[in-house]
Amino acid sequence: RLHQGETHPCRRRISVCTQLSTMGISDPTHVEEAIGLLRQSSMFHACSKASLGKMAKDMDRVDFTKGDLLLDQGAPQTKAFFIGDGTIKRERVVNDQSHQVIDVFGNTEPDKFGNRKVAIGALHVLHQEPSFANATAMGPGYLYSLPSAVLRKHLRADAELSTEVVQSLAVEVRRQSNQVRWLMRTPLLEQRPKKTNVIAVSIAALCESFYRSGLNAAMNAKLSGQWGALFPNMHIQCPARIAYINGFKGLRQYLDWKIKPDEYSSPTVARLGMSFAPGIIMTPLSSMLEASNAGHMNPEPITTRWMRGITWRMAREVIFGIGLNQMSDYCEERIPASVTSNEALRTMGGSMIAGVCSGYLSHIPHNLSTLKLMTPSKSYGEHLNSLVAQSEQRIPNSFSPGARRALATAAAILFPRAVVIRTAQIVGSFIILNGTINGLKTVDLPTSIPTAF
Repeated sequence: RLHQGETHPCRRRISVCTQLSTMGISDPTHVEEAIGLLRQSSMFHACSKASLGKMAKDMDRVDFTKGDLLLDQGAPQTKAFFIGDGTIKRERVVNDQSHQVIDVFGNTEPDKFGNRKVAIGALHVLHQEPSFANATAMGPGYLYSLPSAVLRKHLRADAELSTEVVQSLAVEVRRQSNQVRWLMRTPLLEQRPKKTNVIAVSIAALCESFYRSGLNAAMNAKLSGQWGALFPNMHIQCPARIAYINGFKGLRQYLDWKIKPDEYSSPTVARLGMSFAPGIIMTPLSSMLEASNAGHMNPEPITTRWMRGITWRMAREVIFGIGLNQMSDYCEERIPASVTSNEALRTMGGSMIAGVCSGYLSHIPHNLSTLKLMTPSKSYGEHLNSLVAQSEQRIPNSFSPGARRALATAAAILFPRAVVIRTAQIVGSFIILNGTINGLKTVDLPTSIPTAF
């Protein structure tokens, strides 16, 4: 292992680092090549050929061989290098261990703009700052060196070049900021809605209504022990679900359009109200959907049974609404670009994470509202006791009765019955809804919901 600032004894320090004084370039072909290499670097890519031509004539063209050390980590950076031919490897010593930095420079595959990684040390050379890493030649080749004194001389003498260098660096900072998407950190309640379309939302809701209905039937069977139809009353469920999802998406956009939280004395309270409102307003429609799945257990007319369990259902809908809207966007925003930059996969990933959180947090409200819907004669307390009693069967008899009851209560709340089915339902719903809506956003559909931007 090498310590910072140490040079491997078998490496030859190339003369461009310490020995050669600036001689300049006289061959016009070499000047043209130097200009082309300069314009492939982030520091000079927006500079004009005329501005760079003057500076290129004061650069040096130097050959190197395998093993030559161009830069020594921690040493003053007196020159920047622009690789004309050959490849250079960079290694940085951290905690007495050498690590390769990104990849090689020089003869590399061009990027999408046709540029290669040719510049080494350009961002440290102006004030001769310590070199970030060692740079070693992997084979023979040649480079053009730009001494610090030459760069400073031309920046001071040529105002046009200075302006172009600033513009080059500004463009590079913007480019990297756009690539590093995990720098965006919008708080959960301050997430702004994406512009969506009523028809796109309706198509997504229609597809999702069958998925939701089938898993709802499985979940109800898990809770009650009795299977019902997988897709009952779809003539009611489909239009109700379409209106329900459009309500969540449309209300979010409408409230964002009409209400400006920063204009209120308590912006956080205003944002909480905006986040809770879609779930509260959509609770009656959700109740109709739930009632459509419970006819096999509750013989009451649907006009009556939709009210059963509405209190806890409202809590569930608030969690669902925040998960579908704000939390999905929040999680999508925080997926590192290194994981994926594909928008569809980012939407799917954000929806999946938000679905797991929402499914888990909303499960107890869901269970209580569902049990009340199927057996309205019992109180919420009795239904909770029945969930605890079911969990108690999983606790070993070796515990005392009091300990078994306490553990069963904790299990019923922290690891509720059918939580996996419920979570899978919410995850799938979020992916289907947000994914379909996102996929149809480029389609020219006629009806859009107004937005604030």
